[in-house]
Amino acid sequence: MHSASRSHKSGNLRVLATIIALTIALSSHLSAQQVGVGPMVLRLPASARMLGMANAGLTGNDGDALFYNPVLLANARGVALSLQSYGSNATAGSMGSVYQGGANTIGIGVQYVSWTTNATSYASALHDGGSHLSDSGAIAASSTAISFGLSRTFRGRRFGVSAKYVEDRFANVHDGTIAFDAGVMLPSWGPGSMSFVAQNIGEGLRLNGEKGQLPTRIGIGYGGGMYQAFEKFDFGLQTQLTVDRGGFVRPAGGAELGYVPIEGVSFIVRAGLRLPKEKDEPLATGGLGVTIDRFSLDYAMEPMRGGRPVSHRLGIRVR
Repeated sequence: MHSASRSHKSGNLRVLATIIALTIALSSHLSAQQVGVGPMVLRLPASARMLGMANAGLTGNDGDALFYNPVLLANARGVALSLQSYGSNATAGSMGSVYQGGANTIGIGVQYVSWTTNATSYASALHDGGSHLSDSGAIAASSTAISFGLSRTFRGRRFGVSAKYVEDRFANVHDGTIAFDAGVMLPSWGPGSMSFVAQNIGEGLRLNGEKGQLPTRIGIGYGGGMYQAFEKFDFGLQTQLTVDRGGFVRPAGGAELGYVPIEGVSFIVRAGLRLPKEKDEPLATGGLGVTIDRFSLDYAMEPMRGGRPVSHRLGIRVR
């Protein structure tokens, strides 16, 4: 038994070493590429719960897990819907659902954002590190992603892949393309699990002769759902490290504390920290939530920088 345990741990360490090596190699490759910028929707949060923890969602377990890592579908259940406002000028939303299909877990999701801008070109409207969605303008723009994912356990480890159709519209022109995600999750370590993901792999968009690059990134995350830490108190943790196209290294993490007065009812406080990339992104985010049986209502806020209004996201989860 001890020999089997040592072999199992040795296998996990070999997988982890391989993942770290791939991360280093891919980050070196990405840093040599042209900086990517769009579609805008792929640069934004997709979950009210995760946004409350600095959008560190690489080990989540909700209906919108597909947007962060397709391998998470193996742990996820139910439906998640959320909407976010960036002042009165821009609105973003997402809806994800998870279904069990024999040995496979299937996820379907949609993300959308619409805004206006005074940018004179597609490239300047979506330049890397400058979302400024709350700034008003005369030109209408929108961004959409429709995703389909699949997760399966193979030889004790979970793997996931997803394909998404993504599209940007800027003024009276638009273009779409197909992008792919792939992830792997290691067996549970303590109260959480570790996962690896490569996101937004594919060819970029071209509008008005201007070619953009997908916001490709790779990442490692550790965390999980909430567990009982003390009597009447539950605790959850989400951490991750990602490398964006262009070589930007982004640590992020957060925690949630739930008070459980009676079984099936929980009141939750969330907070998170991340290294900002967008010029108006805040360092810290926060959120609240309430869960009653299988129903959860979540709220998150981003106190945007540069004198811009606070961004609010409201979400519903049913498991």
